[in-house]
Amino acid sequence: MDRVVAVTRMSRAVAARLDAGSGTVGHVHSVFERAINLQWPDGSLLALHGSGPLLAPFAAAVDDVEPLRWLRIGTPVTIGARRLVAADLSIRWPRAEVVDCSVDTAGGRGGRSPRHLRHWRGRHSTSLDSAPGVAGRAHLAAAIRERDAARLIAGAVTLLGLGDGLTPSGDDCLVGALAVLHHVDHEWLPRGGASVVGAIAGSAHKRTTTIGREFVLHALAGRFSEPVL
Repeated sequence: MDRVVAVTRMSRAVAARLDAGSGTVGHVHSVFERAINLQWPDGSLLALHGSGPLLAPFAAAVDDVEPLRWLRIGTPVTIGARRLVAADLSIRWPRAEVVDCSVDTAGGRGGRSPRHLRHWRGRHSTSLDSAPGVAGRAHLAAAIRERDAARLIAGAVTLLGLGDGLTPSGDDCLVGALAVLHHVDHEWLPRGGASVVGAIAGSAHKRTTTIGREFVLHALAGRFSEPVL
């Protein structure tokens, strides 16, 4: 008998892909204790994790994460009619809540960065205190302050892939800066930043991890995890 897991929440981007992708065959990219990542033929990811806020704009939350842990890297995954099929596991979403993970839904937009962020000195990886980390952060700060495309690109190229882990801390820093930019002026990148988006996306494909890249690509489009929103 097939094991069945129910999706309880998913991002709008995930819902659109699943609706349009019937018959698509991807594979299990990575398996962790509390989440797994599926990868589609175009390289994009779907993260599946336990109940709660969506931890990525390309995520779906399920009612029981335990059966996912038995999947193996490389296992084929097929998008079917309102379900994913991987080995003997069926992942279904008959009544899943669809969440808009775009910054447009966050509200409170103004012409300046949120006051509490201006002098924030939260905990962060030591890699961001290295010479490249300090330089990259300075570029991003100037990009936010001055809407400077060249500084944004310079900061991204410096920070992408900087640090350890599946999502390097340099990537996290860049995603945070993009969240602030979208919050302050959500039309800035769409209006005149096509070359900026292309340059940063190209660097993300070359310089960082698959998971880090996915966060950055969604951030460029104004999509973030629910905690960031």
